[in-house]
Amino acid sequence: MKSLDKLLMIIGIITTVLAMAATIAAVLTVLNRQKEDAELEEYLEGAIQ
Repeated sequence: MKSLDKLLMIIGIITTVLAMAATIAAVLTVLNRQKEDAELEEYLEGAIQ
């Protein structure tokens, strides 16, 4: 039973780390997209004038 507990703990830790990595990746993707959108909007404003 103790080895099962250790295995479940390791699986839980790995799952937590993967969830955190996915969250960080999603946040960085959104921030990068916002930056690109702002640059595109600035370019288009300059092109219109």
